[in-house]
Amino acid sequence: MEKDGFQISVINSVSDWEGLSKQWNELLAKSNSDTIFLSWEWLFSWAECYLNENRKLFVLAVYDDGELIGIAPWYINHVHGKLFTLKQIEFLGAPDAGSDYLDVFIKKGKEKEITTTMYNFLLNDAASYWDCLKLNDIPANSQFLLHFLNKIEDSGKYAEISYSSFCPNIALPKTTEDFMSGLSSNRREQFRRHWKVLKKDSNVNHQSYLSEDIEKGLKEFLNFYKEKSGYWNEQFDSFVQKFAFRSKDKGSIQIDFLSANGNNMTGLLHLRYQNTLLMYLMAVDKAFNPKISIGNILVGLCINKAIDDGFSNYDFLKGTEYYKFHWTNSGKSSVNIIFYQKKIVSILHAIKKFITYTAKIILR
Repeated sequence: MEKDGFQISVINSVSDWEGLSKQWNELLAKSNSDTIFLSWEWLFSWAECYLNENRKLFVLAVYDDGELIGIAPWYINHVHGKLFTLKQIEFLGAPDAGSDYLDVFIKKGKEKEITTTMYNFLLNDAASYWDCLKLNDIPANSQFLLHFLNKIEDSGKYAEISYSSFCPNIALPKTTEDFMSGLSSNRREQFRRHWKVLKKDSNVNHQSYLSEDIEKGLKEFLNFYKEKSGYWNEQFDSFVQKFAFRSKDKGSIQIDFLSANGNNMTGLLHLRYQNTLLMYLMAVDKAFNPKISIGNILVGLCINKAIDDGFSNYDFLKGTEYYKFHWTNSGKSSVNIIFYQKKIVSILHAIKKFITYTAKIILR
């Protein structure tokens, strides 16, 4: 479909999407939004596990003379109410599985043009597909977000923006000595004291699983996570395994365990992407010596290993857990955007939300 001099294709078939894997990742690498959570392997695995009869694929692919230059990785969620069903555009990868930095990714230098093209397409040719656009966890510095909001304002329309989450991260120095010396004296002393106590009382081992050992490590971690975290479910387990299988040649997963006397005390599932190590999942045996923060010990060991391995960033991903700020006080923010079409069903949904918010204010 031609729009503003570009060609737009709506991908609503999994088989069509599957054939786009190479072009998808090549474009991602050429964009300012390059993250593992937008990779074809991540989102396709997510779709296999979480799309259903109420969630329909709705990916916009924009071409310029045959070259793929923009992708909106979306699906349409049919939100059923008592009186109506709302067709809501959302990001693939959310809300399940804890994806971060979700965005529309576009070839560098083309962000304004392609955002305008997508906006015009949504409000005209594709207007019947959707009632509401709800994009969660989009980076606050997203160029797509900037230009999309400008289009909304220029058109005299309204979008609701709200704070979403904060992802603490560390710019890693060249050496572990520089990293440790950069910590506060209390943080540094606590880590060394807990590590010393742990080694004195137990036969302690830090083990990392990578590449050819990842299948064994992942199985061990998922069993441990299921037992200790309380957050496990079959869909999520399937998603992680599908992603691990699809990305095994890229070394995208690292499993770390800290064990004492042969028993795992805590485990981390990291994602490895370019120069960044991302802490995706943690599980801790809370019954093991509650006076020692074993999770923090493993985090410290993994950060030091990341420095030795040549990573330049360590990302804790979203969450305000206190332990994350033991290690860093910087990070990246994300926001949520809700944009309604001028339709009866959209207006009813907005009124319902307003009544709910008003009731909370009055009652509290």
